[in-house]
Amino acid sequence: MDDNKNQSVPPLIDQTKAAKDNERHFNLLVDEIPYRVEFEPFFFNEQVRYYVSVNAGPKNVFVWDTSVQLFRAINDKASVLPAALEQAISVKFQTQNLE
Repeated sequence: MDDNKNQSVPPLIDQTKAAKDNERHFNLLVDEIPYRVEFEPFFFNEQVRYYVSVNAGPKNVFVWDTSVQLFRAINDKASVLPAALEQAISVKFQTQNLE
């Protein structure tokens, strides 16, 4: 057995930990419903974007929408997010230094 063949690939747990190190979270109360929002900032075309998961659900991508001056979810799964929640997340991104 070649013990050296896996040395160039870091163990999976280290990769998971590295990805988790960049994740952050905050709590929101919108329309008397509590939400835990996990997010991870990233840059695309020199613009900050966010991977966002609400209550451990699927990740959505939030980008700045200049037409409405809000961060908005752009993927298909985002349509299940209540509009008030999406707006509250956007306000949080705009008013807090989350990066």
